[in-house]
Amino acid sequence: MKKAFRQTWIASIAAFALVSAGILAGAPASAAAKTTITYWTHVNGPTNVFEKDLIAQYEKANPTVKVNYLPVEWGVLPTKLKTSIAGGGGPDLFNFFGGYASELISKKMVSPVDFAAFGLKNGKKDLLASYLPAVVNGFSAGATVYGIPHEVSNHVFWINTDQFAAAGLTAADYPKTYDDVIRVGKALQAAPSGGLKEALVLPQYNAIRETLTLQMMARQAGGSLFSADGKKAQLDTASVVRALQMWGDLANAQGLNQPALGPTASNYPEDLFGAGTAAMNNTGGPWVVQVLKDTYPTVKYKVLQQPTFKGGIQAGGTLYGFGLFVPTTSKQKAAAWKFAAFLESKGQDYFDKTGVWLGDNATFKSAATKAYPSWSAFSKNFATGEFLPPVVKYSELIDVIDRAIQRVVLEHKSASESLAVAQSEALLLMR
Repeated sequence: MKKAFRQTWIASIAAFALVSAGILAGAPASAAAKTTITYWTHVNGPTNVFEKDLIAQYEKANPTVKVNYLPVEWGVLPTKLKTSIAGGGGPDLFNFFGGYASELISKKMVSPVDFAAFGLKNGKKDLLASYLPAVVNGFSAGATVYGIPHEVSNHVFWINTDQFAAAGLTAADYPKTYDDVIRVGKALQAAPSGGLKEALVLPQYNAIRETLTLQMMARQAGGSLFSADGKKAQLDTASVVRALQMWGDLANAQGLNQPALGPTASNYPEDLFGAGTAAMNNTGGPWVVQVLKDTYPTVKYKVLQQPTFKGGIQAGGTLYGFGLFVPTTSKQKAAAWKFAAFLESKGQDYFDKTGVWLGDNATFKSAATKAYPSWSAFSKNFATGEFLPPVVKYSELIDVIDRAIQRVVLEHKSASESLAVAQSEALLLMR
């Protein structure tokens, strides 16, 4: 009996082993080799639609790869990323604002670029052949590159030509200085048309856009929010005070901007401009062309250089960029960089279909780009723009600047008083 039971048990084990081996042998190789890449980016309607199409193309060409795509609201993404990576998770690849790069690098949250996986045989030398050094440096720490430029832009000045014409304004009235903005703004509000409720929309409740705008105005006044090396705050200097006081005067003393109208957490300056609520807008780059075309197709506009102070510097909007990064927590680093290389190879398509320039030289110099609406104005603005100096505690410092602006615009504090507080807060963060 025991012998029979033992023989039966051995036979069962053998049969199970054979069946298991057959199942494993019969399993398709692609299932075993399936690689999943999680890609996070910020919300941008036209670009998100375009990238979903690119992902479909990539998955078709690489059937063993699955890309999980997650667009996240701009204001939520920084916290979501840092929290996820700190907890050992997060995406395999993410598109992130370059201003945060120094902070992520200092906290060892991102990995250096794997040039081999990205397809650059000569490493950084090949990268510098495709992008301007200033652009590459924006995603580096010393000689080490941590991110690949993925969106580079700056802000131009937009005017609604129908609303200008309705107010009796011509091309000769297009503003070149802030004094001009005040003059035409009053004319626009005296003869409102097309749903106009304010002459000028300014950034609000968006610390990144506010910082970019204040830095531009400070440069126009001859200064900067921070020293060139990003190690010293200069928020209470005369140029920054002059810049913020003008901002406050445009909203309060002159009444050209109505903060109660927005923008809010759910809409942007280009929405208020596109809808005709505001006749002038001082934020947004080439990508806004596609937003207006898709969402506000009837608006007629003109792209201008940024107005400056009378006798001030003709400084373009502060340059900014997003980059593709791979976190240290990713288990698919090589696959992520390979996918990133595919996205970067579509530079001209990105620009043609979404207005987003990846920062590459080939697209910037192409004939197709030169034919893009208002490109002469955009390219001139790029030429007069500069990146914000690199600061390590970027997220905390732009919150300091955001509060300073709100004290002036919403609480009617003087710029000098508000910036004295901001400088004290910045010094504590940067010591």
